[in-house]
Order: sequence, then structure tokens, then C-alpha cells
Amino acid sequence: MRTKLYVRSLQFTGRTTYTISLPKEWVLSLGLDRGSKLYVEIMSDGSLRIYTNPKRGRSALSKEISINERSDLGSLIRRIIAAYLAGFSTLTLSFDPERREFASKVREILESSILGFSALKESKSTFTFYSVIDEESMNLKDAVFRLYEDVYYMMNDALMGIKEGNLKVLRGVIDQDQLIDKLYLFVAKQLTSMLMNPFRAKDYGLETAAEAPYLFLAVKAMERIADHASKISKKSISIILEGKEIPKWVVERIENAIDLFDRSAKALLNPEKDLASEAARAIDEASKAKGGKEVDEPRLQITLNSVDRILGYSLDIAEAVIDMQAIEEVVRNLK
Repeated sequence: MRTKLYVRSLQFTGRTTYTISLPKEWVLSLGLDRGSKLYVEIMSDGSLRIYTNPKRGRSALSKEISINERSDLGSLIRRIIAAYLAGFSTLTLSFDPERREFASKVREILESSILGFSALKESKSTFTFYSVIDEESMNLKDAVFRLYEDVYYMMNDALMGIKEGNLKVLRGVIDQDQLIDKLYLFVAKQLTSMLMNPFRAKDYGLETAAEAPYLFLAVKAMERIADHASKISKKSISIILEGKEIPKWVVERIENAIDLFDRSAKALLNPEKDLASEAARAIDEASKAKGGKEVDEPRLQITLNSVDRILGYSLDIAEAVIDMQAIEEVVRNLK
């Protein structure tokens, strides 16, 4: 139905009820008739949402993607992940039987990268993946908290591994990165689902759908921080294997970056007026006070660069919280 604007005069019927007439075109398009039940929801901005069935779910969506001669691994994975985020619950990957080894590699990457996305049916020329975990199985707030918690512990494990020279712990940090990717994609799917039906923002714990882009930026920053924790661990393993030590002042910078990430993430999880601004100010001060120490060792240079990136992403989180708080203030003033 194309967008139209209707103007109606408010009527008063009985002693307590105000009414307006509904456009005939809208009523007929939904197959409604006299006696049909309608649901009226008061939105946070004062508008009304009128719908016919509050429990009607979105039908399962299926998609097929084919592997051809021009298919490369990276592009194929991106297309499939995009379909998963968009809400396709069933995806069939078709391929020439001679390219089964390539298709199996795609399957391996997908099943290790996406939470609850498994090939439960296969033939000689197809793998059919099912999204067996619904995005509502874990609410958005819990999923974001789990993401923060895993990133925080991952960074602390990296710090402990460096301090103790524990290669097993550092290798464990590298392995944890896959779990972070899974949680990040799960949260991204939830936000995509919510934006497809922005009237449900409150069901996801948001005041308005306008907050979603900023929350996405925050969780993306967490995912990138985990990548740098993994990178720091890899470089540390290489240095320790050569019998060398990581300078104490480098370790202190890593420790400080972890603390500042923790402060910015807690501002996101427990939004209080000044927490995000205080975290942002502390990150700014830490970035300016790095000192003039330089290193010639390339692996330490990469490690320090990762520390700087962690500070930058932590600042992104704090700024996202500040932006979300401003939006929430506007919503409260509109009520």
C-alpha cells in the first residue's frame, strides 16, 4: 500500500470514548470487517500503533546461494553472514560435487563463526544450514553483557599470560576470539531484527530504535578489542618463545587499557549520567600521557599499536553511550 495521509476529526461517543474513523482502503487491504479485533498501542513519542494480531510472527525465510567458478571464500562467507543477519533462518549452499572440498571449508567456517548455525541436511551437491537458535532466546541486554564479560576476561587472560609467561593461557585467548565473533553476530542479528520492526524497540530494552546504531557501534568496538587482545597474545607468544621478556611499562599500558575498557563498557551496561563522560575523559588523558618511550622490536610496536586501538575503541563505546543518553533525554521530553 502506498503512503497516504488522512485527516480525521476526533469524535466523542458515549461518556468516556473518543473515536476516529479508519480509512476504508486500509481496512479492506487487511481483510477486516465489522467486529474485527484491533490493537492500539501508545508509543513513547505519543503516536499510536494500530495492528490486527500482536502475536503474529514472521514466517521462516529461506535462501539459496550457489558456488560457481568465480566464487572466492571471503566473498561467499560475507554473503552468507549477511543473509543470516537479515533473518534468513534456512540457507541452502549448492555446489558442483567436484567442489565439495571447497564447500566443506565454507561449512567449517560458518559453523565455527555463527552461533547456532549448522548444516543439518546435506546431499552430494548441497548443504542446508538452519539457524537453530532464535535471536529472542537470549535477550539483548544479556547478550551484550555476555559479550562484555567475555571480552574483559579475554583481555585479563592475555595480561595474566604475559605476566606469568604462560603460553597455554595466551593460546587460550586466541581460541576465545571465535566465541566473541559468534556473540557479536548474534547481537547484530538481534539489532537487525529490531530495526525491521522498530515499534518493538522496548521489547529489546531500548527506549527507541534510534539508539540501535549507537549500540551496534559499541558492540562492534568490543569485537574489535577482542581482535587486538588476540593479536597481543600472538605477539607475546612469539617473544616469550625466544626467551625474552615484555617490558614492565608495556605490561602497565596493557593493564591500563583493560581498566579503561572496563569503565566504558560498564557505562554502557549500567548507564548513569556521568559514567560515560568520566570514562571518555580518562581515555583522552591516557592517550595524551603515553610518554616518549619507543621500541625497536617490531612485535612490541604492534603490541603497543593494539593497546592504542583498544583505547580508541573504548572511547567509541563511551561516546556511543553519551549519544544514546542524549536520545533518551529527547524521548523523555516528548512524553
